[in-house]
Amino acid sequence: MKRTIPFLILAALLSWSGCAALEGQDLSAEPTTDEGVAAVANSRLNDDAVVGRAMLSVTVDNGLAILYGTVPDEAARQRALHVVRGTPGVYDVLDRTRKR
Repeated sequence: MKRTIPFLILAALLSWSGCAALEGQDLSAEPTTDEGVAAVANSRLNDDAVVGRAMLSVTVDNGLAILYGTVPDEAARQRALHVVRGTPGVYDVLDRTRKR
């Protein structure tokens, strides 16, 4: 339980920063910054029917997406990886997820 609370705080902060990264961007165009790519990836994860309820977040560094969070099963993990890989601006994904 003690390890879960800091993770939840980090996930909340990352999701809030993702929303701020979208401000002022033309959403019809592909994102041009790592922050914009991360915001789009996080939005796509949240909107996905399979993984939308999982506690996941994405950061991006020079097109390398890092997926963090907890998934209920392997199918949800694979779906999350698929969603992030399909995000424009992501060239590879590093999986840092854990199963519940």
